[in-house]
Amino acid sequence: MKIIVAGAGIAGLSVAKALELKGHQCHIVEQSEESISGGMGIFLLGNATRALQQLGVLEAIEPNAYPIKKQLIFASNGQLIHETGSQEFWSECGPCLAMPRSLLVQSLLSSLDNTDISYGKAVVDVENTMSGVRALYSDGSSQSCNLVIAADGIHSRLRNAAFNIQPRPLGITCWRTVVDNTTGIGTWTAMLGPGRTLLAIPLSETKVYLYADCRTADVRNNTVLGLRDLFAAFQSPLGELVGQLNSPTEIHFGELQEVPEHNRNKHGLVLMGDAAHACSPSMAQGAGMALEDALVLADLISRYASTAVINRAFVAQRRDRVAWVRKQSRVRDKVRNLPPTVRNLMLRNLGDRLYTRSYATLRKPLI
Repeated sequence: MKIIVAGAGIAGLSVAKALELKGHQCHIVEQSEESISGGMGIFLLGNATRALQQLGVLEAIEPNAYPIKKQLIFASNGQLIHETGSQEFWSECGPCLAMPRSLLVQSLLSSLDNTDISYGKAVVDVENTMSGVRALYSDGSSQSCNLVIAADGIHSRLRNAAFNIQPRPLGITCWRTVVDNTTGIGTWTAMLGPGRTLLAIPLSETKVYLYADCRTADVRNNTVLGLRDLFAAFQSPLGELVGQLNSPTEIHFGELQEVPEHNRNKHGLVLMGDAAHACSPSMAQGAGMALEDALVLADLISRYASTAVINRAFVAQRRDRVAWVRKQSRVRDKVRNLPPTVRNLMLRNLGDRLYTRSYATLRKPLI
């Protein structure tokens, strides 16, 4: 089967690796001029690292990643609300790890043995032919194949061309950056204020990934000073990190979006990762779902010759798990934005039960 993968991010590289392990080859087409090595930090829970283990990549990543053994939630006044033993919860799956996003991308890229990657053009559409399909490229060229895998992210050109499905805003705006770990953050640490969230995840002993979000309606400007103003009332342990930000700090700013649920399909085209089901990052499952998609899709490609059967089986096998993540992401966003007194009381008394309810399903094996 001749397979073309659109996108050389986490989703595209992981499905290429999964296909190699099953004895298949694919050709990746990436619109960027070079390897995607940018981005900020990433946090992988046990189901994601289990998938990396199955891909044979975890051993190369783990020594350079930061282990997350517990997750702490504080109120904006610095009072501890809840503590979760994430290492214990995920022990039967895999370790919880934080790392620069580039480490994950480069590790997946380095693991590939016989996958060709073309940079500087994009797959913009798929056209049916008598013998299969034809991938249409942004430079005007095209290529015949049996299957195109859209792994080109939340703003997927292929999804938009095939189904006219655009991502929709969630009403939440976020900031992401990596800063010096001047306050000694030692594990996943969140702080919740009225309609605002701060999160710090250590990437090493000296660097920490800092994430902040609030209601889009509350954003007056997207500058560092605007961010500092919005979170000026936050105390220790994270308030100081925001207070130390200055104008030259590199910050990624944007409104959170999700890809609407849909049941459409097109002959010879499979959507995976964020192109298929991007949602709020509240469950920390963007990379996890892409890695799981890769394993399931490669397994189905090895079992069936018909691309129509592969597509239907892939959607059916992934539907419930992806829907669960989407649902729980929405629930967690709602809980975060409850009135502070109600939210803090709920997390203090029911935090373990809520965490288990959210994630127990994801501890179950994929295949």
